[in-house]
Amino acid sequence: MALDYEDIEKRFDCACKNAVNELSNQYKSVYLEGGPGKLGTFLELIQLQFDQVEATFVRENELHANPEALKRIKAIAKGYARNCLDEYGRISI
Repeated sequence: MALDYEDIEKRFDCACKNAVNELSNQYKSVYLEGGPGKLGTFLELIQLQFDQVEATFVRENELHANPEALKRIKAIAKGYARNCLDEYGRISI
């Protein structure tokens, strides 16, 4: 059975949007008033969060043996992580 890559991309996009919302909430509740040290820690957390979302999605959907699905998922995760890093990296203390 062929995979529906568009469906996989849509579902993973949704998972990434959820991660962005979680990161935003964490930033507001933990990192906002923490100064440059906390911001640096938060920027590291962004990459870890998207690595975790990607790994969980791949495992739950049994995609580890599908190079095309992995490539598409990695591209989506990388785009979201880059956007978050760009957005929060512009914050100056």
